[in-house]
Parts: sequence; structure tokens; C-alpha cells
Amino acid sequence: MRLALLHSFYASDQPSGENEIVAAQARAFIDAGHEVLLLGRHTDRERVQRTYPLAAAWRTLTNGGADPSDHLRAFSPDVVHIHNTVPNIGTAWLADWPTPVVHTLHNFRPLCANALLYREGHSCTLCPDGEPWSAVRYECYRSSALASLPIAVRNSRGVGANPLLRRADRIIALSDYAAHVMATYGVPQPRLAVVPNGIPPVHAGAASVPQEPRFAAVGRLRAEKGFAELLAAWPAGTPLDVFGDGPQLGRLRELAPAGVVFRGTMPREDLRTLLPRYCGVVFPSLWPEPAVALVVVEALEAGVPVILAAEGSQTPDLVAAGVGVAVARVDSSFSPGALSDALRWTVAGGAALRSHCRAVYSQRYDVDRWVARLLDVYDEARRSRAH
Repeated sequence: MRLALLHSFYASDQPSGENEIVAAQARAFIDAGHEVLLLGRHTDRERVQRTYPLAAAWRTLTNGGADPSDHLRAFSPDVVHIHNTVPNIGTAWLADWPTPVVHTLHNFRPLCANALLYREGHSCTLCPDGEPWSAVRYECYRSSALASLPIAVRNSRGVGANPLLRRADRIIALSDYAAHVMATYGVPQPRLAVVPNGIPPVHAGAASVPQEPRFAAVGRLRAEKGFAELLAAWPAGTPLDVFGDGPQLGRLRELAPAGVVFRGTMPREDLRTLLPRYCGVVFPSLWPEPAVALVVVEALEAGVPVILAAEGSQTPDLVAAGVGVAVARVDSSFSPGALSDALRWTVAGGAALRSHCRAVYSQRYDVDRWVARLLDVYDEARRSRAH
């Protein structure tokens, strides 16, 4: 198969699992013997121009941006798989593009200016529920009413007016939850396909249980990620390594009890080699994540169980699979008692729990299964386009 991948890469100062997944998909398909063209526009390069903020706003409003069609025609792909386009890749060319198009929804941007459906500590669906100007009122995009305006204008037209969602032959949601949300707000159910992200293995199997109970938490240090609520309940003296950076770092340092160490950011491959030394990975995210987070999949690949916020959208499925334990919030923090119980659960599970985590990774997120599922979606898109 000749596969073209399109992605507007997020800036390096805002690390994104999307960037990692797109690169991983390209490698996986090349390794599987397919021809791959990865067409990317990088925000780091685009924003050196002084007029970039205005240009990005205009592109968002008008669905403008770079036109990749000449490169695509030269490559002649069987399928074009589009990940993110905002704000660097245009979509006007899609109206006349003849071959199948598949689009992955990595977040809720077609419905929500901040892409989270979450605001000020709570789920928020004001915009898709008919109040699109709420995004401007609450400055949902980059904490700016002006920056939020173009997205509010675009989203006010509904998903049916979104050129990419309208043109895509198949639309990939990364979880059943995300598929349900998008279908609720107008994405046609027959064109939706659920394909969780996969990753290649880096460990031969589940590692042995660490002798010292030590835990890791990984993510951008932002309010919706739940780190403040986690540290407010963290048992003093229990070792916790926090990997990541973000606007809450200063506050989190003040909240952190003894035993918490901030490790900063780390290359993904280096972090993955460290994961087996932990008894558990804590993922305290509070917003309704559209997918099982990349770090959770990486933890399972390493045979490491996960501790999750009870309100997380992916929590029920991971708990039911026996690889995670949920911790509820009480007021402005997680329940200290429930958190301590969860930490003990990861240790008590021992080698059997770690082997089970690895087995669930193999069943759900193995890279070969990921490629096979994507190929099935591409075949569906080709049949749909042929009819």
C-alpha cells in the first residue's frame, strides 16, 4: 500500500502524544513493508514569522493553510490519512481530492475551542450544546478571547460544515467513549471506526517486581492533568518521580510532600526504559481523555499497572481489564485513603499483575494489531469511495 500521512506538528514547547503517534505510525507501516509519505508542517518552523499568530487565526477561521495536493499527486497514494491540520495545513483541496481519505480525531477540537470539553475543573459541553460563543466568553483557547474567536466561529457551523469531517470516508476515534461523543454531536456513526493507538514493544516482557515501592507520574503539568489533586493527597515519604513540565510546576513544587521528585522532561525512549523500575504509574488526569493516554499504554507494555482518576473517561475500561485501579476525588484532592489503598494494590499484585498488564498490552495495543486494524479501516474507506 502507498500511504500518505498528513500532520500539523505541535510546537516542541507543548509536547504532544499526537506527534509521537504519527511518527510511530509511519515507522510501523514502513516496517510492515508499505510505502509511506509523511507530509508535515511544523509549528516550530512556522512561528518564526512575526505575523504567524494572525496567520494562524485566519487559517483557523477559513480552513486555510498549506495545500499538500501537489505532493500527494506526485506520490499517488492509495489512502490519505490525516491527523491534525490546525493551524498549518489547509483543507480546501479536499473537495476535489479523488482517493480515499481517513481522519483520526485525537481530541475534541471540532466541538470545543480548547479541545478538552473541560473547563475550570469540570466537564463542559456549552459550545456543542448550542452556545459556541462561550469559548470567547471564557477565553478557552490560549486564555485569550481574541484567539478563541476564530475557533468559535468555525465550530458554530457544526461538524457538518467541517470540511475534513465532511470529506473523510472513515473517521477514526481512539476509544468507544470518543466515538460516542462525536456521534452524539453529529458525526455519522457509519463512518466512525474505533482504533486505539498502538506502540512497538521495547521490553522483552514484564519486568520483575521492584524491591523498593516507587511510583511515577507522567504528563504536562497543567490543571486538567490532576497533578495538584494528586500531590495534595500523596502520602509523605512515599517515593514519586514526576516527569513533565508546564505552567503548574511552581505550584506543584509548593504542594509536593517529602518523597516527590520533579524529574523534568525526558525523551520518550529514555522514559520507557525507566518504567519497569516502578511499582505503578499514576495517571491523575481529570478531563475526559478521548483515548487511553500514551503513557498508560507504555506502562502496560513495560508490565506496570496504573493508578487512575475515577472520573477519567478511560478509567472504567482499564479497571475492568484488571490493569488499573481508580481513585476518587474528595473536594480539591484525591481521597488519601483510596490513594494509599491503590498504591498497596500495585505492590500486592506482584509478578502476576505485571504479567497481566503485559498481556493486555499485547491484546490491545501491540503494534502489529494496530497496523492490521488501520489496514481494515483503509479497506473500508476504499470500498466506500468505490461505491
